[in-house]
Amino acid sequence: MLTLRDQSRQILIVEDDNDTAEVVSALLESAGYTAVTAETGSTALSEIDTASPDLVLLDMHLPDMNGLDVLRKVRASSFLPMIVLSGYTQERDKVVALEAGADDYMAKPFSPEELVARINALLRRVEWTPPVEPKLTVRQLELDMARRQASIRGHKLHLTPIEYGILITLMRSAGQTITHDALLRTVWGEQYEGDYSVLRVNISRLRQKLEENPRHPTYIVTVPGQGYTMPTRRG
Repeated sequence: MLTLRDQSRQILIVEDDNDTAEVVSALLESAGYTAVTAETGSTALSEIDTASPDLVLLDMHLPDMNGLDVLRKVRASSFLPMIVLSGYTQERDKVVALEAGADDYMAKPFSPEELVARINALLRRVEWTPPVEPKLTVRQLELDMARRQASIRGHKLHLTPIEYGILITLMRSAGQTITHDALLRTVWGEQYEGDYSVLRVNISRLRQKLEENPRHPTYIVTVPGQGYTMPTRRG
Protein backbone atom coordinates (compact mmCIF):
# COMPACT_ATOMS: atom_id res chain seq x y z
CA MET A 1 0.00 0.00 0.00
CA LEU A 2 1.28 3.47 -0.93
CA THR A 3 0.14 6.81 0.37
CA LEU A 4 1.12 10.21 -1.03
CA ARG A 5 1.07 13.71 0.37
CA ASP A 6 1.33 16.60 -2.07
CA GLN A 7 4.42 18.52 -1.01
CA SER A 8 7.72 19.26 -2.83
CA ARG A 9 10.67 16.96 -2.28
CA GLN A 10 9.62 13.32 -2.15
CA ILE A 11 10.82 11.03 0.63
CA LEU A 12 9.95 7.34 0.68
CA ILE A 13 9.33 5.88 4.16
CA VAL A 14 9.77 2.11 4.16
CA GLU A 15 8.08 1.02 7.39
CA ASP A 16 5.55 -1.75 8.14
CA ASP A 17 4.42 -0.24 11.46
CA ASN A 18 1.51 2.04 10.56
CA ASP A 19 1.81 4.19 13.69
CA THR A 20 5.51 4.87 13.07
CA ALA A 21 4.89 5.55 9.39
CA GLU A 22 2.14 8.05 10.22
CA VAL A 23 4.27 9.87 12.78
CA VAL A 24 7.23 10.17 10.40
CA SER A 25 4.94 11.18 7.52
CA ALA A 26 3.41 13.97 9.60
CA LEU A 27 6.87 15.12 10.66
CA LEU A 28 8.10 15.29 7.08
CA GLU A 29 4.93 17.03 5.94
CA SER A 30 5.42 19.72 8.58
CA ALA A 31 9.00 20.16 7.31
CA GLY A 32 7.74 20.73 3.75
CA TYR A 33 8.42 17.35 2.15
CA THR A 34 6.21 14.93 0.24
CA ALA A 35 5.77 11.74 2.29
CA VAL A 36 5.33 8.41 0.51
CA THR A 37 5.08 5.20 2.53
CA ALA A 38 5.70 1.58 1.60
CA GLU A 39 4.96 -1.32 3.96
CA THR A 40 7.16 -3.96 2.28
CA GLY A 41 10.57 -4.18 0.70
CA SER A 42 9.17 -5.26 -2.68
CA THR A 43 6.77 -2.31 -2.75
CA ALA A 44 9.63 0.01 -1.84
CA LEU A 45 11.82 -1.31 -4.67
CA SER A 46 8.97 -0.84 -7.14
CA GLU A 47 8.35 2.72 -5.90
CA ILE A 48 12.05 3.57 -6.14
CA ASP A 49 12.14 2.27 -9.70
CA THR A 50 8.99 4.07 -10.91
CA ALA A 51 8.76 7.25 -8.82
CA SER A 52 12.43 8.08 -8.17
CA PRO A 53 12.12 9.58 -4.68
CA ASP A 54 14.71 12.10 -3.50
CA LEU A 55 15.57 10.14 -0.36
CA VAL A 56 14.61 6.89 1.39
CA LEU A 57 14.05 6.26 5.11
CA LEU A 58 14.42 2.51 5.52
CA ASP A 59 13.45 0.26 8.41
CA MET A 60 15.54 -2.90 8.78
CA HIS A 61 12.70 -5.23 9.82
CA LEU A 62 10.20 -5.69 6.96
CA PRO A 63 7.60 -8.45 6.48
CA ASP A 64 8.93 -9.77 3.15
CA MET A 65 12.68 -9.14 3.23
CA ASN A 66 15.51 -7.80 5.34
CA GLY A 67 16.20 -4.10 4.99
CA LEU A 68 19.82 -4.93 4.16
CA ASP A 69 18.60 -6.77 1.05
CA VAL A 70 16.69 -3.65 -0.01
CA LEU A 71 19.84 -1.58 0.54
CA ARG A 72 22.01 -3.91 -1.54
CA LYS A 73 19.49 -4.12 -4.39
CA VAL A 74 19.26 -0.32 -4.59
CA ARG A 75 23.01 0.17 -4.36
CA ALA A 76 23.58 -2.27 -7.24
CA SER A 77 22.29 0.40 -9.63
CA SER A 78 21.74 3.67 -7.77
CA PHE A 79 23.31 6.14 -5.34
CA LEU A 80 19.90 7.28 -4.07
CA PRO A 81 20.35 8.85 -0.59
CA MET A 82 19.23 6.34 2.06
CA ILE A 83 18.94 6.67 5.85
CA VAL A 84 18.31 3.58 7.96
CA LEU A 85 15.88 3.89 10.89
CA SER A 86 16.25 0.84 13.09
CA GLY A 87 15.30 -0.51 16.48
CA TYR A 88 18.70 -2.19 16.60
CA THR A 89 21.01 -0.06 18.72
CA GLN A 90 24.30 -2.00 18.70
CA GLU A 91 27.28 -0.37 17.01
CA ARG A 92 27.79 -3.49 14.89
CA ASP A 93 24.27 -3.15 13.43
CA LYS A 94 25.07 0.41 12.41
CA VAL A 95 28.35 -0.62 10.78
CA VAL A 96 26.68 -3.46 8.84
CA ALA A 97 24.04 -1.07 7.47
CA LEU A 98 26.69 1.49 6.46
CA GLU A 99 28.77 -1.22 4.80
CA ALA A 100 25.70 -2.32 2.83
CA GLY A 101 25.40 1.20 1.42
CA ALA A 102 23.38 3.32 3.86
CA ASP A 103 24.36 6.99 3.95
CA ASP A 104 23.28 7.35 7.57
CA TYR A 105 21.83 5.34 10.46
CA MET A 106 19.52 6.42 13.27
CA ALA A 107 18.39 4.17 16.10
CA LYS A 108 14.78 4.23 17.33
CA PRO A 109 13.51 6.08 19.22
CA PHE A 110 14.99 9.13 17.54
CA SER A 111 14.68 12.87 17.95
CA PRO A 112 12.30 14.34 15.33
CA GLU A 113 14.44 17.46 15.09
CA GLU A 114 17.58 15.41 14.52
CA LEU A 115 15.91 13.29 11.84
CA VAL A 116 14.83 16.38 9.88
CA ALA A 117 18.30 17.90 10.34
CA ARG A 118 19.97 14.79 8.97
CA ILE A 119 17.59 14.60 6.01
CA ASN A 120 18.25 18.25 5.22
CA ALA A 121 22.01 17.75 5.52
CA LEU A 122 22.06 14.69 3.27
CA LEU A 123 19.96 16.37 0.59
CA ARG A 124 22.22 19.43 0.72
CA ARG A 125 25.23 17.19 0.11
CA VAL A 126 23.55 15.62 -2.91
CA GLU A 127 22.72 19.03 -4.40
CA TRP A 128 25.96 20.77 -3.40
CA THR A 129 27.96 22.08 -6.35
CA PRO A 130 31.52 23.06 -5.47
CA PRO A 131 33.14 26.18 -6.93
CA VAL A 132 34.18 25.47 -10.48
CA GLU A 133 37.83 24.54 -10.73
CA PRO A 134 39.54 23.06 -13.79
CA LYS A 135 40.50 19.76 -12.16
CA LEU A 136 41.96 18.31 -9.02
CA THR A 137 44.77 15.85 -9.65
CA VAL A 138 46.73 13.74 -7.19
CA ARG A 139 49.06 11.33 -8.96
CA GLN A 140 46.81 9.08 -11.09
CA LEU A 141 43.61 10.28 -9.43
CA GLU A 142 41.66 13.00 -11.25
CA LEU A 143 38.49 14.86 -10.29
CA ASP A 144 36.67 16.91 -12.92
CA MET A 145 34.87 19.51 -10.81
CA ALA A 146 32.59 20.79 -13.55
CA ARG A 147 31.32 17.30 -14.41
CA ARG A 148 31.47 15.95 -10.84
CA GLN A 149 33.36 12.97 -12.22
CA ALA A 150 36.37 11.15 -10.76
CA SER A 151 38.70 8.66 -12.39
CA ILE A 152 41.80 6.75 -11.35
CA ARG A 153 44.35 5.18 -13.68
CA GLY A 154 41.99 6.09 -16.52
CA HIS A 155 39.01 4.24 -15.03
CA LYS A 156 35.81 6.07 -14.12
CA LEU A 157 34.80 5.92 -10.44
CA HIS A 158 31.18 5.52 -9.37
CA LEU A 159 30.90 7.47 -6.11
CA THR A 160 28.10 8.13 -3.65
CA PRO A 161 27.60 11.78 -2.63
CA ILE A 162 29.40 11.05 0.66
CA GLU A 163 32.37 9.42 -1.08
CA TYR A 164 32.54 12.34 -3.50
CA GLY A 165 32.61 14.79 -0.59
CA ILE A 166 35.39 12.87 1.16
CA LEU A 167 37.44 12.75 -2.03
CA ILE A 168 37.13 16.49 -2.71
CA THR A 169 38.11 17.32 0.87
CA LEU A 170 41.18 15.08 0.86
CA MET A 171 42.33 16.10 -2.62
CA ARG A 172 42.06 19.81 -1.85
CA SER A 173 44.32 19.26 1.16
CA ALA A 174 46.63 16.68 -0.44
CA GLY A 175 49.80 16.25 1.53
CA GLN A 176 48.19 17.51 4.74
CA THR A 177 46.58 15.62 7.61
CA ILE A 178 42.84 16.17 8.07
CA THR A 179 41.58 15.21 11.51
CA HIS A 180 38.65 12.84 11.96
CA ASP A 181 36.39 15.58 13.32
CA ALA A 182 37.39 18.09 10.64
CA LEU A 183 36.47 15.57 7.95
CA LEU A 184 33.17 14.79 9.65
CA ARG A 185 32.32 18.50 9.94
CA THR A 186 33.21 19.22 6.32
CA VAL A 187 31.45 16.25 4.71
CA TRP A 188 28.60 15.43 7.10
CA GLY A 189 28.10 18.53 9.27
CA GLU A 190 28.82 19.61 12.83
CA GLN A 191 26.23 17.28 14.37
CA TYR A 192 28.32 14.28 13.23
CA GLU A 193 31.46 15.16 15.21
CA GLY A 194 32.58 12.09 17.12
CA ASP A 195 30.65 9.68 14.87
CA TYR A 196 33.78 7.83 13.83
CA SER A 197 32.05 4.64 12.68
CA VAL A 198 30.25 6.42 9.83
CA LEU A 199 33.56 7.96 8.78
CA ARG A 200 35.50 4.69 9.07
CA VAL A 201 33.01 2.70 6.99
CA ASN A 202 32.87 5.29 4.21
CA ILE A 203 36.67 5.58 4.09
CA SER A 204 36.81 1.78 3.78
CA ARG A 205 34.30 1.79 0.91
CA LEU A 206 36.19 4.55 -0.87
CA ARG A 207 39.48 2.70 -0.52
CA GLN A 208 37.91 -0.32 -2.22
CA LYS A 209 37.33 1.88 -5.27
CA LEU A 210 40.64 3.77 -5.22
CA GLU A 211 43.35 1.43 -4.05
CA GLU A 212 45.12 -1.36 -5.89
CA ASN A 213 45.48 -3.02 -2.46
CA PRO A 214 42.97 -1.60 0.05
CA ARG A 215 44.82 -3.32 2.90
CA HIS A 216 47.85 -1.17 2.10
CA PRO A 217 46.38 2.14 0.91
CA THR A 218 48.50 4.75 -0.82
CA TYR A 219 45.81 7.35 -1.63
CA ILE A 220 43.94 7.55 1.68
CA VAL A 221 46.46 6.92 4.42
CA THR A 222 45.60 6.72 8.11
CA VAL A 223 47.54 9.01 10.43
CA PRO A 224 47.28 7.13 13.75
CA GLY A 225 45.44 9.06 16.44
CA GLN A 226 44.82 12.03 14.13
CA GLY A 227 42.96 11.41 10.89
CA TYR A 228 43.75 10.84 7.22
CA THR A 229 46.06 12.20 4.56
CA MET A 230 46.37 11.88 0.78
CA PRO A 231 50.08 11.75 -0.09
CA THR A 232 51.13 13.64 -3.24
CA ARG A 233 53.82 11.02 -3.84
CA ARG A 234 53.68 7.30 -3.43
CA GLY A 235 55.79 6.26 -0.48
